[in-house]
Amino acid sequence: MLQFYFLAVLLNVLAGLILVYAADFTRGTSLASDDADDDMFDDDSDSEEDSGEAGKVFADGSFMNDSLFRMVVGILALLTGVLKLISPIQNDAPFVGDLIPAVACMLGSVSLLLEFYANKLSTEINLPFFLQGIFVTNRRYLGVFCIIAGLMHFIFPRIMFL
Repeated sequence: MLQFYFLAVLLNVLAGLILVYAADFTRGTSLASDDADDDMFDDDSDSEEDSGEAGKVFADGSFMNDSLFRMVVGILALLTGVLKLISPIQNDAPFVGDLIPAVACMLGSVSLLLEFYANKLSTEINLPFFLQGIFVTNRRYLGVFCIIAGLMHFIFPRIMFL
């Protein structure tokens, strides 16, 4: 369906922009398991000097830093990713036709929802080290993957896996 095609492109790019450029709300909360102190994937490039001009666009008053907005984008991206697997673009192979955009949508949404959930909880969430590396510590790489998947899906709509 073309509606899910448009939503997948839009939500992949939007979730990717949030993950790459917006503030990381998990820095102040303890999300990690016991191994988190020896982060080999840690990138402390959240300061405004490291993020360059693009990072200044999303200042503290921006809607991208609103936790409710992030939750809504996360829920919509998760639903769109699941529905994208079920109903591919016109005359495409079911399930594998739009696999990369659907997976990118779901991974980006998991990162956004995990961040929202960890920010609102008063207890500690213990994640395995590799999951924390993917969804929390290296969320910028996941954001870049979401942006690339969304743009490639927009440019090449009928290519297998895209």
